[in-house]
Order: sequence, then C-alpha cells, then structure tokens
Amino acid sequence: MNFDNIKNKMDSERMDDMQVPSKIEGIESSNMPIRNVKKTMKSEIVTQLICIVVFFAVPSFVNMHQLPKSIYYILMFITSLITVGYLIKMSWFINKTGNLNADSKETVLTFIHDLQLTLEVYKTAIIAGSLLLPFAFITFILGSELVDEKVFTNLILLNISPIMLTLSAMVYIILAGVIYFITVYWSNKLYGEHIKKLETILKEFDN
Repeated sequence: MNFDNIKNKMDSERMDDMQVPSKIEGIESSNMPIRNVKKTMKSEIVTQLICIVVFFAVPSFVNMHQLPKSIYYILMFITSLITVGYLIKMSWFINKTGNLNADSKETVLTFIHDLQLTLEVYKTAIIAGSLLLPFAFITFILGSELVDEKVFTNLILLNISPIMLTLSAMVYIILAGVIYFITVYWSNKLYGEHIKKLETILKEFDN
C-alpha cells in the first residue's frame, strides 16, 4: 500500500472540511445584512406614509388663510407624489428580493447593485423634496391667521425690499440644504453600513 498517497488524501479531506464552515459562515453573515436592509425598508415605508398623512392633516388643526393653505396643499401633494414614487420603487425592491438566498457571490453582487440603484432614486427624491419642503414650511408658518395675510401675499408677489428678498432667499437655501444633507446622512446611516458589510462578505467568497 502507498501510505504517502493515503496520507495526502487524508490531508486534502481535512482541508476541505475546514473550508466548508468558512463558506457556510460567509453565507449566513451575508443573509443578515440583507434581512436588515429589507426590514429597514419596510419600516421606512410605514414611516413615510404616516408622515404624508400627518403633513396633510396638520392644516386642519391650524387656522390658515385660504391662499397659503391652498398653496401648502399643492406643494405637499407634489411632494407626496415624489415620495410615493420612491416608496413604490422600494416596495418593488423588497418583493424582488423576497425569496433571495445569499448563497453565491453573484446573488450578493446583484443585491448590492439593485440596492444602490434604489438609493439613487431615493437621493433624487430627496433633491426634489428639499426644493419643495422649505417653501411648504414657510407657507405654513406665514399662512397662519396669527400672521397678517399681506406678509405672505407680498412674499409671493415679491413685493418686498431687496434686503428682505435676499434674506428670504438665504433662508430658503439654508432650509433646503439642511433638509438635503440630513436626509442623505440618514439614508447613508441606514443602508451604508449594510452595503459595506456585504462588500466585505464578497471578499470571503473569493477566499
């Protein structure tokens, strides 16, 4: 009998046994971020829908002049359409990956790619929202019956001094910037960490 061949075969089998748990561990660890991403998305869909209802309901509890109230509803309707479009995209992503099993490198790559595309749609919605929401907030505040209606009317008609116009523009830009950066930061915090984990796990499939 060739004892050297038997020894080499046994050593090879030991190496295979060592690689299997590593592979299984990689699959299990990749499934965890995927589940967390989908769980986060489902929570965000519910939260966004609640926010839409709240934004539309708020004027009912505050006395507003008719013109600013109408403009507020128009702005929130447009913003809601943009938001719903993103939520539909998010729901599509969740359904597409509903039966996903991260059992291969290609599967994880596809998940990351689709997730990044979904987040790009989200950032596009953020840009649109950051342009509309500041004006909606200003309309809501200046449209209150506690404020003279002429204040809002003059602002809409730009019947104000150059200094006030400049200040109003600066306030609008600052609010838009704050909304944009806070939302981008929040989305990166929610999903960026999971993407990094999945990218790290991808390297394990190559080992």
